[in-house]
Amino acid sequence: MNVESGMHTSSISDLLEENKIIKESSEFNEYLIDNDYHLKVQLGEVEVSSDMSFYELAEALTN
Repeated sequence: MNVESGMHTSSISDLLEENKIIKESSEFNEYLIDNDYHLKVQLGEVEVSSDMSFYELAEALTN
């Protein structure tokens, strides 16, 4: 998955849902905001898979 400049966490969450990585984009987006990950998302290519937890996905998006 590629995170591009200007992407909001809601767009990232929607993309993850469309690619069947997560089931509910709104739940993941809420998780990102509640845990302040929305402030730390990094640009670039990120390896994600459907067996990752919300925590693991958030960590991948912010490292």
